[in-house]
Amino acid sequence: MDQPQHPGPTPPETTNQSNGERRRKASLAQQQTSAAQAASSLALLLREDPMLTKLEMHVSARGEDKPFAYAASLLETNDSRSHQQCAEDALGEVDRKLALVESMAERVSRTSPEAVAAPLLRLHGHVIEEEGQEGPDATSGSKNATTLVATRERCDRLKRQAEVLEGVAMRVESSLSRGLARMEKATNRLSCVLQLSATLKMILRLQFESSKLEGFYLDDLRDLTRAAASVAVLEDLLSKPELKDDKKIDVVEAIRPQTEKKAAAVRKAAATLLAQHHDSNYASATAAVVKLGATLQVYYHLGELPQAAWTAVNHALSSAGKATSEFWSPTTLARLTESATAEAKLAAGSGKKLSDSNVQRTLKKKLTELRVEAATRWATSITESALHVWNLHQVLCRKSDPVTRQLFVDVVSAAPMPDKFKQVDIKNGEFSVFSVYWSYLCQKMGDRLKHILEYENGKFASDVSALYPPVRAASIKMLASLNDTMQAGLGAVSLDDATSASSNGLLGGSAALDDSFLGWSTMSETSPTLGRGATSADTWTSAKNRIDEDQSPSDAFKSSGVTTSMSSVFNSPEWLALQGNQVSGSGLFRLQNAFLDTSSERLCAPLQYMFPDNVTIDETGNAISHLPLLPSRHDVQKFDINIRQELSLADPREGGGDLSLVSMIAENVIRMISQFCEQAKNGVSHAGEDGYLNARDDSPTEALLHDMKVAKIMSAMANSLRTAPEKVFLEPYRPAVTTKLEDAASICEQALQPGLAELEKFVKKNTLGPLSRVLNRRIAEIIGRMHYGSYLQSETADPDGPSFVQKHLNGIYERLAALHLSKLPPEYGSTVAARVANYSIYAFVSNVSLIRPLGEAAKLNVTQDLADIEMALEQFMSNSGSSEQLSEIFNGKPYGELRAMRNMLFWSGLEDGSKQPAAISKSLLRELWIKDVRPSTVFHYLFAFAPDLLSSPHHFKHLKVEDYVDSLLTLNGDIEEGEASAWMTTMACCDSYKQRESAQPASSDGDPRIASILMSLGPELLRRRRA
Repeated sequence: MDQPQHPGPTPPETTNQSNGERRRKASLAQQQTSAAQAASSLALLLREDPMLTKLEMHVSARGEDKPFAYAASLLETNDSRSHQQCAEDALGEVDRKLALVESMAERVSRTSPEAVAAPLLRLHGHVIEEEGQEGPDATSGSKNATTLVATRERCDRLKRQAEVLEGVAMRVESSLSRGLARMEKATNRLSCVLQLSATLKMILRLQFESSKLEGFYLDDLRDLTRAAASVAVLEDLLSKPELKDDKKIDVVEAIRPQTEKKAAAVRKAAATLLAQHHDSNYASATAAVVKLGATLQVYYHLGELPQAAWTAVNHALSSAGKATSEFWSPTTLARLTESATAEAKLAAGSGKKLSDSNVQRTLKKKLTELRVEAATRWATSITESALHVWNLHQVLCRKSDPVTRQLFVDVVSAAPMPDKFKQVDIKNGEFSVFSVYWSYLCQKMGDRLKHILEYENGKFASDVSALYPPVRAASIKMLASLNDTMQAGLGAVSLDDATSASSNGLLGGSAALDDSFLGWSTMSETSPTLGRGATSADTWTSAKNRIDEDQSPSDAFKSSGVTTSMSSVFNSPEWLALQGNQVSGSGLFRLQNAFLDTSSERLCAPLQYMFPDNVTIDETGNAISHLPLLPSRHDVQKFDINIRQELSLADPREGGGDLSLVSMIAENVIRMISQFCEQAKNGVSHAGEDGYLNARDDSPTEALLHDMKVAKIMSAMANSLRTAPEKVFLEPYRPAVTTKLEDAASICEQALQPGLAELEKFVKKNTLGPLSRVLNRRIAEIIGRMHYGSYLQSETADPDGPSFVQKHLNGIYERLAALHLSKLPPEYGSTVAARVANYSIYAFVSNVSLIRPLGEAAKLNVTQDLADIEMALEQFMSNSGSSEQLSEIFNGKPYGELRAMRNMLFWSGLEDGSKQPAAISKSLLRELWIKDVRPSTVFHYLFAFAPDLLSSPHHFKHLKVEDYVDSLLTLNGDIEEGEASAWMTTMACCDSYKQRESAQPASSDGDPRIASILMSLGPELLRRRRA
């Protein structure tokens, strides 16, 4: 059989084979190039490292001369094996070579150690010459050659030398140790001598100070100060370890009991002086301040100045806290009530009961007097304690130690503060003993008030709250006195002056305590020639100026309230702390809230009986609702009495309070008025405007009469608010009315203004507003009748007959004034009359301006009616009880338009037929009366001269004249919104006229320039109106 013949490769296959062949050749050429580069790199390594050549590491396993066997294997390209196999063989060869190199290194280190030592010596800086040098220098080189044996010998030699040196060092050290021991022994002996010498010196000083103590008389301030300095030295010496009890030094032990006894005596004398200062009622006198300075100097020497200062503060707090606890106690409150009741019964006589009104008035007066006395005693105690602490603070700030020149206040501030005072915040970061005292006192006062207010579920809450007015007045007087003292003390000598002046005295700080304003003096009366610069060191410790025994304690801290303004008191930090706040609850804050709550309860107590629902039950048991019941005159008088009684609490004579309390009580009155108005909403009829007038005779309905009664009640309340300031603060004191009382009355009047405004707002919203709108609607109906032929010229018209106003409006004004306005209070009747007059003028003028045609006879009639309506409205205002004139209502704007309407009726700007519309507009704008007339009035009046094609605005809108006027003018008398609407209607009429004029032939009736005049005049009039 024939062999099958394979077909030859197709052209695409041939192309692929040729491409593969080209890629293999390119790869082979690239590998050869890489191999050449690697070979050159390896050759460079061989030149740099001759050891590779020396050890024949560059020869491959097959003897070929190529760098590194593994590299040579990788570079062989003609090998039939794969590159991976070649690499594995090469790596195995490398491992064998490495093992061979390691074995050779071990053999070299054993057989030729110098080959290893030489590189090490070179590394250490030794010059090593090669062995086997040829030439003439070979001999000298061999002599200097370094071998391992020579190196070892040198090391041994160095070791022996080190041993010799170590022995020498040990001998020297032992010699020095023996010398050092002898020196330490001598030094210890010398130290004992020095210590004994120091002990002897301390014993001598101890004996000297102890001998000084025997000559001091502790009742004398100067001797007490010196004794304190000696005691401080003695206690410091006795506290030394050298003089402790375990040493048992006979001299020291003999002095110790005497020193302790004398130290106790000094401390007792200092404590006695400090206690005398606490118990003294003359805290601001010179002697007290001088004694306090001496006492603090004693405590400074003893190292107990901070403890003494805080002890004084604690004593003052204890005294103030005792007075506060006694004042705010159930026993005191009950005793005040019992004493007032007994005195009232005694004053009234045995025949009257306690429920009698005269007895009650006497009881109230006596109770107020007793509360004022108790509050004054409490404030006096607080003032005493505060002045003690303030003088302590002043002395601490002004006095310094003579040796260290350190201010006492710095010593106290540097010492730890007692734990109970750490919670007190120091204002502005400045330390002040008085600020700490006052803040802590206010906190405790707040806690005491909280306790008494919550005692037995608020049993004494009403009695406690009644004490707030006298307590506030006493507190203000107290702070005024303190403020005077503070300002005088701060203004006399500053701390810098105190520091510089303290150098004049040996004991320090004496000159700083001189204060001419407060009467503090450190100079002896027996030495008047001594000036401030020559003050003796101890003169400040001598109390020469004694206070007379007969002097009243209250004179020692008499308040100089004349020199202190109320604003300075109310802005002082002491008053702010005493007032307290909601967060802290300190001071009088809880008492103030309790007083305001009680006052508000008394004011609002009658409200529960005001404006109850009037519901009856018929025979079948159904509830019939009637108009709400109204409070009687007696009920309204209760509010007036309550308001005056509450405001009188701010009167120092009547209520024992302070005039600054007026605003606070007035705010309570305002809140009561708000609640009264809120409850009065249930008292109005809510009949609406349609239920106010009877259609037959314009008489008021029952609902309107009811709302008028509500308005009278509101008027009585408003009258009570108006007259309360004068009745409370002025009338009882006339003719001896002071400026303070006038100011209080003025402040009260201003504070009660929001209540008056709320009452007026309520009446206007619920009574006067609806009534005004009803009356205006009725008048608008009558004014609209003028368009039913009242001004048409006819042969049958009587020229001497009544005008439109006389015929239709005079009677309605008189009837409305008699039936409605006369039944309202004068202030409310005048308000309604003003609104009705305002609306009547604008409605009448607007209706008159829309009369078309308006001939000369009609103008005369209109002029007569303008005068008649002015007279009618003047009479209407007078009948309503208003004191305003017609020209004064609403700033005179309605009256101004009424007067300007007469001038406008006889304007003759259109008589010149050749005058252009723009010129006519400009001349019209220059008229004097144009500023008083509304733009809509001018627009409507010009329509009277227009052609028939120019429709009137009410015809254009298909409305009656009175309906169109109602769209321009609201029943409340607002006119601004209607002006924009009138201008839009006027423009629409002019546009319609232009269209008609272009479609129809021109007519001879009217002035064709009116449309152009209106279009050019309108924007300017509106711009002026807005401006």
